[in-house]
Amino acid sequence: MQINIISESNRRIPRKSIIKLIEMIEEDEEPPDSTVNLVFIRDRRMAVLNRDFRGKKGATDVLSFNIDDEPGEDAVFGEIYISTDTAARNADDDGVSFRDEIQHLCCHGFLHLLGYDHMKKRDAELMQATEKYYLGRMSR
Repeated sequence: MQINIISESNRRIPRKSIIKLIEMIEEDEEPPDSTVNLVFIRDRRMAVLNRDFRGKKGATDVLSFNIDDEPGEDAVFGEIYISTDTAARNADDDGVSFRDEIQHLCCHGFLHLLGYDHMKKRDAELMQATEKYYLGRMSR
């Protein structure tokens, strides 16, 4: 899998740990051979995406979009957009580092691309447990 990290943010993005995390998840989950674009943006752009694609007002922390259904050399499996402004606020509110929050959002977004969801209680519990498993492996 090709991982493209694109940053429109003024914050330092922990690229090496993100790639390590995505590759670790990839080993277990076996997504199609294609590309994932991780795009780090500011709240202003995230608010536009959130309005246009979810009908919600204001910024959110992470949005994931599946793109191509068929794998292939030029296929884009999906795109994950992360607001670094919201991530920084979340990190402060939760008492965690910005790096840890970014890793959590990357994990969350990638799991969405893989079909995990949190709309129903049982699905949310599975997704949270899966996030905890992968993020726990990162801290070893």
